[in-house]
Amino acid sequence: MSIYHELNDLQLDLAPYDESPLTDTEQKRWAIRVLHKLRKPYALPKRAAAAAVFALIIGLTFSFGNISLAQLPLVGGLIERFINNEHPPDYSPYKTAIGETAENELGRLTLNEVLIDSDRLLLSSTFEPAEGMRFNYQTQLPAHVLVNGQELQLITGSQSVKVTEGQYTIYGDIQLSALPEQDTLQLKISYDTLSGDTRLTLDNPWLFDVTVSAEQIAKDIQTIDMDQTITLNNGNKIQINKIVLSPVSTLLYYTAADAATFEDTVIFKLVSPFGGEIPSRESYDSGEAGELSYVRYGPVDLAQGTYSIVPIALFDNRQEVGPPVQIK
Repeated sequence: MSIYHELNDLQLDLAPYDESPLTDTEQKRWAIRVLHKLRKPYALPKRAAAAAVFALIIGLTFSFGNISLAQLPLVGGLIERFINNEHPPDYSPYKTAIGETAENELGRLTLNEVLIDSDRLLLSSTFEPAEGMRFNYQTQLPAHVLVNGQELQLITGSQSVKVTEGQYTIYGDIQLSALPEQDTLQLKISYDTLSGDTRLTLDNPWLFDVTVSAEQIAKDIQTIDMDQTITLNNGNKIQINKIVLSPVSTLLYYTAADAATFEDTVIFKLVSPFGGEIPSRESYDSGEAGELSYVRYGPVDLAQGTYSIVPIALFDNRQEVGPPVQIK
């Protein structure tokens, strides 16, 4: 059973939050925000999306993948297999192998490796639950990270993958408000929360103090300032701010000049020089005028030719709704 189905029947006591009910428009807007935050680009039924909204509000951590992915054994817990299980790339120059183990009454956790991207940290750990502890792919161990002593963490994602009986790979995706410019980063990583049937803050968390290198990824990141405004077919304008190219991902940042209705939600597809579409991995369209939105795609090689971004309608069969913009 999917975690989203279980969330449909989740009983919540919202009294402590003392918030007014959302309007229909606000519920739709939150639903689209949560939908865009999911790493895998599949559609959720509206009822399931609504359940995910409440889970986000109370701070639950979602599994990124679906059931079939979560049950698929992955060899060695490589971060590359979290990014692309079928055709994992080689990100060895950008990873730091750790191999440190911490243990408490709940089990043993080994931090395998850390990968730095343009705006995030990707973590791979191996968890061996203690005897009698209930743990499965729906149980999450999100990480909390301090970078050079600073609280830069914005969003935490977690996925648990069963490898063998009694052993799981734990993947973490930590999005940062900024990536420090230093060549080496001091990370204090705390696995202090257990999210499953309930959310539990651990008194005795798994702690790691590690040093990772950002030198190579910093050299290979390219930022293209686009600063270009396009007009959609409906007359709304969108400012294409910039594109950040890293060996791990491609980030497009844009800002809508006009507020959009739920039905008019626009995202962008990335088209290669050969006409193929580069899959998006996550996206966030705020729908609010002046608020930054983004789409993350797989990595691209501009040496192959000219790529284009094309605005498309999210809910109208991905129809093109504006002119393409070339990336030069």
